[in-house]
Amino acid sequence: MAADSVLSYLQDFFLSAVVSMAFAVLFVTPAKYIPLIGLGGAVCHLSRSVCLAADLGIVASSFIASVVISIIFILIVPRIRVPRPVFTVSSIVPIIPGKFAYMTLLSMIKIHDNPGMREQYIVSIFENGLLTAFVMLAIGLGIAAPALLFYRNRPVV
Repeated sequence: MAADSVLSYLQDFFLSAVVSMAFAVLFVTPAKYIPLIGLGGAVCHLSRSVCLAADLGIVASSFIASVVISIIFILIVPRIRVPRPVFTVSSIVPIIPGKFAYMTLLSMIKIHDNPGMREQYIVSIFENGLLTAFVMLAIGLGIAAPALLFYRNRPVV
């Protein structure tokens, strides 16, 4: 692994932590948990980046990153007695596919401005929109699936 890529991963690690902590503040999370949320967001984004570097694809990489962060917090939260979504919701924010959602909406807007390129914009709407939907579904399943496995003997009510 080149030093350039290590520095890139470190930069992503710290910037992802900042984003997660910012969303934790936005969600009015108690201040003592914000560093842990930052670490969770950084680990989540780093695990997705490593999976993407291994050519797993963005949907599978997002799923694996969500599973990793979900399992980490399933193991941590019983010790600190805080609900798991306090940590997982802010920690997954760095892996939300904002670029693809933006490209979907931009294509929807541009489709009316340029009638000669409607076919390209329609294709872009479907490609980016479906990719956004699948990544969001993978993130949701990645957070929920480990909880279903770990907490399966708990009463429902």
